[in-house]
Amino acid sequence: MTVAARLLALSAFAAALLAPATAAPAGGFYAPERILVPLAGDGTFSDYAGSRPAVDKDAQGREIVRLPATGKNETSLVFTFWRHRQPRPDAWPSGEKARASLTVTSPADITVRTQLVLNAGDAAAPLAGPVLQLAAGQPRTFELPLPAAAPAKPVESLRVHFSASQTLPELAVSDLSVGREVAVALYPPRHDRLRPAAPLALPGRAAPGSAVAVQALARDGRVAGEWRATASTADGRFSVTLDPASLPSGSLVLRAASRPAAGADTVWSADMPFFLYPVLKDGATLPMVAREGRHLLVEGRPWAFAGLNYTRFLLEFSIPNRADFKILADDFAKYGDWGVSVLRVPLHLGMFQPAPGVFPDDPRYLETLGRYKVDPRFFELFDYAVAVAGHHGIRLVLDWHEMPTDPYRYFVGGNNHDKGTDKPGTGIAWLYDPATKKAAEPGDPRFTKAIADTNRWLARRYKGNGNLLGIEAPYNEPHSLHDSADLAWRRITADTVLPIVSEDPARLTFGMPPAWGHSNVLNSVTWLLPDHLSGLAPHHYHGNGPIAVRPDARSRKEPWLARDVAATFDHAFASIALPHSAVPAPVWNGESGEHGYGSLLPEMSHRDASSLMIEAQLFQPYAAGWTGALGWTLTGNPTVYQPLVDIYEQAYRRFAPVYAAGPVDMSRAQVLFVQNVAAVPVANGLNHACVPFARLALDLHLGPVHYMTDDQLLGVGLVQMAVGLEQVEQAVAGFSYKAAIVDTRNLDARALDLLRGAKLPVLLTDDAAKLTAAELARFLKNSGLTLDEKTPSALQLVEGPAHFLVYRRSGEGPARAHPRLRVEGAFELIDEQGRVAFSGTAAALADKGLALDLPKWRTAIYQIRRK
Repeated sequence: MTVAARLLALSAFAAALLAPATAAPAGGFYAPERILVPLAGDGTFSDYAGSRPAVDKDAQGREIVRLPATGKNETSLVFTFWRHRQPRPDAWPSGEKARASLTVTSPADITVRTQLVLNAGDAAAPLAGPVLQLAAGQPRTFELPLPAAAPAKPVESLRVHFSASQTLPELAVSDLSVGREVAVALYPPRHDRLRPAAPLALPGRAAPGSAVAVQALARDGRVAGEWRATASTADGRFSVTLDPASLPSGSLVLRAASRPAAGADTVWSADMPFFLYPVLKDGATLPMVAREGRHLLVEGRPWAFAGLNYTRFLLEFSIPNRADFKILADDFAKYGDWGVSVLRVPLHLGMFQPAPGVFPDDPRYLETLGRYKVDPRFFELFDYAVAVAGHHGIRLVLDWHEMPTDPYRYFVGGNNHDKGTDKPGTGIAWLYDPATKKAAEPGDPRFTKAIADTNRWLARRYKGNGNLLGIEAPYNEPHSLHDSADLAWRRITADTVLPIVSEDPARLTFGMPPAWGHSNVLNSVTWLLPDHLSGLAPHHYHGNGPIAVRPDARSRKEPWLARDVAATFDHAFASIALPHSAVPAPVWNGESGEHGYGSLLPEMSHRDASSLMIEAQLFQPYAAGWTGALGWTLTGNPTVYQPLVDIYEQAYRRFAPVYAAGPVDMSRAQVLFVQNVAAVPVANGLNHACVPFARLALDLHLGPVHYMTDDQLLGVGLVQMAVGLEQVEQAVAGFSYKAAIVDTRNLDARALDLLRGAKLPVLLTDDAAKLTAAELARFLKNSGLTLDEKTPSALQLVEGPAHFLVYRRSGEGPARAHPRLRVEGAFELIDEQGRVAFSGTAAALADKGLALDLPKWRTAIYQIRRK
């Protein structure tokens, strides 16, 4: 059932509830809070004790549920919530006035007794309802009490039991809802997604002649709208008019009250959920994002983003009757409110190309989806998502997370239980050969063509649309034999990017490295990007850095994430990011977050571990000069996501403004580290040789710094110059560094010659792990650098365009930071509570320092406010 139909159902309730009475009943008016019939996608009707309910339409076209005659004198109607839609205890009506309401029709006169049973983990004791005198063919609306106590767990099902002293005939049930009796009832109107700007009449009922106040509350509890009305003296009806364009879109709360006498407190009715679709402007999009060097630019200014992965298109919206416009619009409104500015959207390519050459603008598209029994509104919803995202200041990144290679994939029409049997698969899988039972793999021309053709279609469809940030290439987390070698990955990536930029030259494209997305050793995924690739979007989870695994790793669910905890929080991400520090293109972390918390932090609760990991993976990419961080979660999942929503919200509200002000300027690096990538053996696709350099840079507060492999140094610094006809001499490109530290193991001798030719002070070491902080500090000072020798190494200091951040790498207790900020003139540091933490000049701050008391692995954020 569509959201529009759900809202229409509320309007029908309003008409039914407003019509009959002329005065307020003693207990007040029933106000529905959750509609169960008509079906709204929250659940279904279950068989019970031989009764098989059937959903049907009555003569007027309204949805009803038929309870067939069973030859018995009792029957039950059981509504069962889908597990992912089970109402939380705080979202279920409770209290002495909590009620369920429904309408029942019998084809014959009969007296019926009623009961209600609520199941929230355990079935509660039956609650007796009224005894009904049903007249043949006459609908009867009645109410049953709900348990006064709030359920202890999410609600699983609600059962209404009917019994009589004679055999029950077939019963027809309609307008089933749960709600409360209130002094002032509101009946929210239908809001049409396709006509969202149209004014809405909000009807209600109160004591006849009473003065009524109505309020709409936004997500954060503030009053977003307020109206006044006077109830009719005849029957208590009233109505106010809402202007959707003047209210925030998404989930709101409506409440009403009879205006009290002077001096008395206002007693508001129970909060009633209400939803408004955004009012979209035709053709309006955000400005296109451009790329210049390491930076992404919005209207000429460096821009960075804090965002999330949005997984509903991959794991939910393709399922029949699950393409929910309301859920999507509400999610995006919430994320926009948090400050999220980018959402990565993992997708199944088969939902855009369900058969070779068949795309959403092809007349065969809907017919093809119908054969696979997936939701035909999928692309309509995706198209809507692009528009709604921009309305909330959000840009989308598209990711081919899955390909049409598995005919048993549940989310595209398959049945995973049939896998391994002789039953043929029923899902979208046109790259799978049933005869050989093999699918096309990466490197297969058919595999590459499927992506290239879909990329071309999407680029043409959304050409110039700034709500789309870019498309990842070639696909999610390459890791096979055929796409992991440097040249193989380079070729596949170029083949899938070229169709995009051919159709939309300004569209950004971002490379997904091999080795499950986290390789930082290949030239093509560090400094020598394929043609037309705008930047890199690797995946680095907090527990999967170049750090030794713990002795207990084998006993953990994900042993590769069970690494030394202190080292992980201290320097793992800095080590991961170091090989990207001198990359001439933007880099962001495409997946991160709390995944693997049970293996990395097994002694902590889910919430405590996740809080630390989410914060670290927002701070560390920013500190490394990356242009964005996207947390991975299963959107809406009741186990993985819902328990952490408040943690995500708090983290993004803190860090989103930091990213939005722009990334750390890596061009300020004065120190260069040089090394052969194989100075220490590569492991798990990661550069382990650079770890000692990363630690030294942190310990001495050198950031930002640059790191190059000898290949990179030669590639960017060695110039073959023509000095005459067919005569070439070798020259050195200019460097702006003040000092270079070189690990000589396996080093190409030309790299060292190049640095000496550039007349840079050079410190040589035959093992980076043996170089001490004291030795490095002495060399750097002798080379003319000024160091921060007051701030303890346990603190990590980061200066952005508008913020100063301090992260506690290790230790506890009070400390003092002495940052050497590049802020001219007088300024203030404003802490997260809005207090002035420092006022003065950069020289004064470096001298006097900033007192703080940060817990381990936590961040302090200060806004830099220039005077």
